[in-house]
Amino acid sequence: MNNDCFFITADKNLICWNYKNHKQYELSHAHARRLVDLIYQQDEPQDDNPLDQNLLRCDILNHQPADDKTWGWDMLSRIFHFGTKNIALSIQPKNEADWAALYLEHCESVLSKPLPAQRINLNALQTIQLLRHTDSGLFEALLTKRSTSRDFLDLPVQLEDLTRILEYSIGFIGERELPDSSNLPAALRKRRSSPSGGGLNSTEAYVYVRHVDNLDPGLYYYDPFGHCLHLLSTELPPVGKMLSGQHFSDSISAGFFLTSRFDKLWWKYEHSRAYRIALLEIGHVAQTLQLVATALNLDTWPTGALCEDLIDPLLQLNSPGEQVLFFVGCGHAKGSATPNSLKTILAQ
Repeated sequence: MNNDCFFITADKNLICWNYKNHKQYELSHAHARRLVDLIYQQDEPQDDNPLDQNLLRCDILNHQPADDKTWGWDMLSRIFHFGTKNIALSIQPKNEADWAALYLEHCESVLSKPLPAQRINLNALQTIQLLRHTDSGLFEALLTKRSTSRDFLDLPVQLEDLTRILEYSIGFIGERELPDSSNLPAALRKRRSSPSGGGLNSTEAYVYVRHVDNLDPGLYYYDPFGHCLHLLSTELPPVGKMLSGQHFSDSISAGFFLTSRFDKLWWKYEHSRAYRIALLEIGHVAQTLQLVATALNLDTWPTGALCEDLIDPLLQLNSPGEQVLFFVGCGHAKGSATPNSLKTILAQ
């Protein structure tokens, strides 16, 4: 039995969902009965049985041994994670113009449907109008300034700025380190500027360097313990190719692939609710990263549209214990959330 399948009933039919391959099959009564017999009787599929051959062809059954790589949580989180991983577009954009055309078509399709309500109906006992502040300090100004940019310029980022972004978003803050009296191992006394589930610092950063002064282009792993970069590869595919064809990002100066060390969370939290914590922590770190970059007068662009089958080999991720979840691009931009290719189409 393929362990990457689960079954659900719909419209009085039994549906087999291969969540890794993103394929669904409706089983006839005969196929369902035969599958149950094979599971409970532990029989081998027969070459002369057409039902068995259909089940093999659809990869519901296979001749391969079960994947023995460890997944530390229950099946619910595994189904969700791998079921939302490597979802390829039906048409993969080859350049920025292709992306703009497909994106505009998608938006027009969405706007043809009624807009969801602005809020859920409330049975409020009272409404209290709050004042809006007209004065703001430096932090409020920083929050106001942060925005998403999609029109990056081919200009370099300074290594000093990249260093500060890493230090204050992924790095460990010395002033926040817990004392020896906490009785924790040294690695668990480290603290970042963002909250971390269980204090485990499960988020890691891999830096995509295309145009940074005094730093060779390549893919680097940022080591927060040593506050240093480890070069993993000098071969850099266009970043847009790895991000579902969003080729307007190909001119970014640098970017950050954010991964989660699931194995750290497995070590402390056995219930799959901790999978939520991995996603929340990535969000905290990504926001902090963007705020630090904004304070340095750099522009940022976040996305979760990942092509993991291209990213994982580049990041040397070969275990379920670490998974890429998010990307934040960084550089100099004109400050528009609409890329130039889309502006061109809209202007026609």
